[in-house]
Amino acid sequence: MSFILTRFLDAVLGRGESAITVPALDGAFKPNRKLDEASRRFAIDRPSGIVAGEGGVLVASGEEIRRLDAGGSWSLVHRAEATIACLGAAWDGIAVGLENGIVKIVGGRFDGVRFEPVPDARCPVAIAVSGDSLHVCHGSASNGPSDWQRDLMERNRSGSVWELAPVSGSRRRIAGALAFPAGIVADGETLIVSESWNHRLVRLDRSSGALRDVPLGDLPGYPGQIVRDGKQGYLLCVFAPRSQLVEFILREPGYRRHMLAEIEPRYWVAPAYRAGQSFYEPLQGGGVKHLGILKPWAPTRSFGMVVRLDENGLPLESFQSRADGTTHGIVGAVRHANGLYVASRGDGVVARLETGAGGGAGAP
Repeated sequence: MSFILTRFLDAVLGRGESAITVPALDGAFKPNRKLDEASRRFAIDRPSGIVAGEGGVLVASGEEIRRLDAGGSWSLVHRAEATIACLGAAWDGIAVGLENGIVKIVGGRFDGVRFEPVPDARCPVAIAVSGDSLHVCHGSASNGPSDWQRDLMERNRSGSVWELAPVSGSRRRIAGALAFPAGIVADGETLIVSESWNHRLVRLDRSSGALRDVPLGDLPGYPGQIVRDGKQGYLLCVFAPRSQLVEFILREPGYRRHMLAEIEPRYWVAPAYRAGQSFYEPLQGGGVKHLGILKPWAPTRSFGMVVRLDENGLPLESFQSRADGTTHGIVGAVRHANGLYVASRGDGVVARLETGAGGGAGAP
C-alpha cells in the first residue's frame, strides 16, 4: 500500500519516477569536444561494435567484421548471416551477437559454437567472457536490438542476463526484469551491467543474479557498452543523451501510443544515434539554427560520450561530442596501441584519440 501511495504522491508532486529533470553535465561530465578533436578518423558504415586484440582493432559493420589496417583502410575478417548487433572478445576469437538473436563464436578455442535464440533471449546487445562462460545481455524480450527506441517508448523492463557454456552448450538465465541491459563486464564474482532505461550501472552476483549495489546512477544519458580499461577501471559508452522533452514524453502514455502507431520511427520524440538530419524531426526552440550555426549547448536527441571510470565505477573524465559535433551515437570504445578507439554509429566513423602519459587525456 505504501508503494502505491508513494507512486501516487510522486505523480501529483512531479518527483521520483514522475520527475522530468535531467542531471547537469558537471564534474567529470563537464562538456568538451574531445571526440571531435580526435587525431584520426576512419569512416565505416553503421558500426555496431568494436574489439581489440593481437589481430588489431576489429569493428562490426552491417553483416561484416572488418579489421583496421595500419594504413587506415579496412579488410574483411568475417561475414555473418545477419546484421551484427554486438561484439565481444572471446578466447582469442570473437563472440558475435546477431540481429536475429543468434550468438556465435568466430575463431579461437570455441570456433563455430553457436546458440540459437529462445524466448526471452533473442536480443543480444552485449557480450563478456568470464572463465569458460559467455555472459550475454538480451536487451528486451519483445524487441530486437535495432528496435531499442521502441523498447524505451514502451517503457519495457524485460531485459535479461544469460550465462552460456560453449563447452556443454548449456545456458541459464542469471537475472531478468532489467531495463534494457546494454553493457556487461565481469568483475570477480560479480557482473557490472549497464541498465540503460534506468540510467545506471548495477553490480549483480554472477551466480544468483542478485543485485549487490549500484556503482553509478542518475547518468545524464543512456549507458551502453562497458569494457575494462587496461588493468584499472572501465570505459563506459553513453549512446544517447537524456532530455527533459523525452522524459516528459515517457510520462505521457496516450501520446506515446499514437506516436508509435502513426509516425515513422526516425521522427519520434526519442533519443537517437544521430539527430538533425531532416526538418521533419522534432525540434525544440533552442535547437533552431541562427545564421546557419547550431549552438553546441542546443537541446539535442543525440550526442557522443565515453566515460572513464575508476575501479569502483566512479567517473574520472569524459570524452564528448556536443550537439553540433560529428561523433554521435557511441556504440563501443577500446584501447589499443597507445590509442583510444571509439566507434560512432551516428556518424559512421571510428575516432582514434591519443593516450596521454601519466593520466588525464584518457590514460588508464
